[in-house]
Amino acid sequence: MTAGRLPIAGHRASLIIALFFAAVSLGLFSSLMLWVLLLMLCAVMVRISLYIGKYRHAPKSLTVNLLAVLCAITLAWFTPQLGLLLAMVNLLVMACALKLMLLTRRRDFLHLFGCGLFLIGCGYIFNQSVFSAAFHLLLLLVCLVALSAVYAPGQALPRQIRSLTVVSVQAIPIALLLFLIIPQLPPLWKMPTGSSTTSGLTEKVTPGDIAKLTLSTDLVFNATFTGAVPDKNERYWRAITLEHFDGKSWQVSELRKQTRKQYQSSGAEFSPEVVGAAYHYQVIAEPTGETWLYAIDVALANNFSSRDYIWQSADYQLIASQPLRSKWAYDVSSYPATPLNQSLLSVDRRINLQLPQSGNPRTAQWVKQLRQTFSDDSRFINAIMAHFAQPVFRYTLTPTPMPLNPVDAFLFDHQAGFCSHYASAMAYALRLAGIPARMVTGYQGGETLAANVLSVHQYDAHAWVEAMLGEQGWVRFDPTSVVAPARLQFGLQEAIEESGELLDNNPFSGLRQLPVLANLRHLFANMDYLWSRWVLGFNANMQQNLLTLILGKITPLRLTVLFLAIMAVIAGLLALYFLPKWRRNPPPEHFAIYHKGVTLVARFSGIPRMHLAPRQYMEKVRPCLPLPAAMQFSSLTQKFEIIEYHPATGDRVSKEMIRMKVTLRLLKKSLQQNKR
Repeated sequence: MTAGRLPIAGHRASLIIALFFAAVSLGLFSSLMLWVLLLMLCAVMVRISLYIGKYRHAPKSLTVNLLAVLCAITLAWFTPQLGLLLAMVNLLVMACALKLMLLTRRRDFLHLFGCGLFLIGCGYIFNQSVFSAAFHLLLLLVCLVALSAVYAPGQALPRQIRSLTVVSVQAIPIALLLFLIIPQLPPLWKMPTGSSTTSGLTEKVTPGDIAKLTLSTDLVFNATFTGAVPDKNERYWRAITLEHFDGKSWQVSELRKQTRKQYQSSGAEFSPEVVGAAYHYQVIAEPTGETWLYAIDVALANNFSSRDYIWQSADYQLIASQPLRSKWAYDVSSYPATPLNQSLLSVDRRINLQLPQSGNPRTAQWVKQLRQTFSDDSRFINAIMAHFAQPVFRYTLTPTPMPLNPVDAFLFDHQAGFCSHYASAMAYALRLAGIPARMVTGYQGGETLAANVLSVHQYDAHAWVEAMLGEQGWVRFDPTSVVAPARLQFGLQEAIEESGELLDNNPFSGLRQLPVLANLRHLFANMDYLWSRWVLGFNANMQQNLLTLILGKITPLRLTVLFLAIMAVIAGLLALYFLPKWRRNPPPEHFAIYHKGVTLVARFSGIPRMHLAPRQYMEKVRPCLPLPAAMQFSSLTQKFEIIEYHPATGDRVSKEMIRMKVTLRLLKKSLQQNKR
């Protein structure tokens, strides 16, 4: 076999690396285009067919090159839709699939091995849960097994897996020490912006949109409190403030966006003065691809690391410095007693009295009549809330579509809707009455994961109203609280059950309430939370606190001593593992046989081997040996090189080992005869 070439049929390493790429591509399923995934699966099928001997030769290079050109053109066509990051991931998977079809040399295998490591890293970009981490660690082990199979083809697969598993487990303490002490540097570059975002809240809401989120059980964020946890009716997590209404949908005001840009470009920031008791907590937000953050009013970043990346808008919304492409932890303090009256109220009034030019005439007439009865703003708002408290209004996840004059249709025809229906109708009615009002979307409530930890999911999505009342500024009103009080006290599930509906139409949805499954779900949620907080959330601030706990005062000298001590511990761990093993483990059998032959030849010729390679030593001592002995030593050297340097199956290794033993005996006999 030509040096560097790999066998086609029955080559175990090629099969393992093919199965690895199948698994890693399926792990990236949501990020890959369907045709790229199918291309990879076809490449895997080609390797399986070659392994079992159905085909004798890999596909021709010309065929694969033409396929590569076609794939490159197709990928270039879709790149603007995908965005740079997803396009690069699809390109890498596509290239690996094509290279897998042409895998014939060890060099090709090493290229695939390196690309496989990059794809494992890509998997961590898109999913950082503890279960995803375990899955990708398993893939890493499979990739290492494939590499081991290339360089030790004669070793049994269970032994390779066992050896690599042991080494990987032994590396964990070293990796943990390095993780704790290596400086937590900021990223060198920002992740490319994608063309799509993760499902969740949006900057434009049409009544009924939020109801769709209740079908999702995806985690939005975890909040860990250092002290008291807010009561259920205080858990209003602001995300987006919507101030423009076109008669049907609410969205972020363009004037507000321009104001934000002016503030950010000038380096100015809205910093409200806070009063009263505070809730201190850390939020670990899931990736959304957007910049809005979640917090209870009025929120301030409470450490320097969070302040560097959080900006507060004049509508009391927290905004991240860059889109959330991965899990992100930030620390805030909320002061619920602080009045929302510290922004430019004149600007707020101008933005939040805007009305559509036409539409919803019955609502306008009803508000006009009601305003004549209640001229005081507070009494008028109370009248609106009392109107929603009538039994005729229902809370439902499946409202009737209302394409024309939706506020009229909701208030006077259907009178059944979700939180966004009530919030939209109330905010519009207040504006008609001359009271500045806006709709806020976010989340309400949260599941207790631990004594001081709340988990908020997509089904906790909520919408409420803020109205401007003189010097009080913005005051929160939630019409859902009078329509479905159970929504705030017990959560969405309880509120929906009161209306006779199910949270979703899945026939197995009731299984979630079984104690065993509920406990299992709670266990998995806790595991993912701990992983997110202590591993993904381990930042420079946490590292500094840890070093302060260990060293007391942080100085360059103490840091140097700590670093050297940890390096010494790592060196000691490595020594404890390798030194005893090096002393007690005998060399492989073919090494021992070859060494005996070298000893015999060196004694006879008087020429030690020293640093020479086996073939070099054979050429050097050949003139000094009798012809039969020279031929036998040459044969012994060749058999040693076959076992040591050339890929071979277990059967071939065994046969060559037997031949080496026979050749050694003949060599010994020849040298003894010539001595006589």
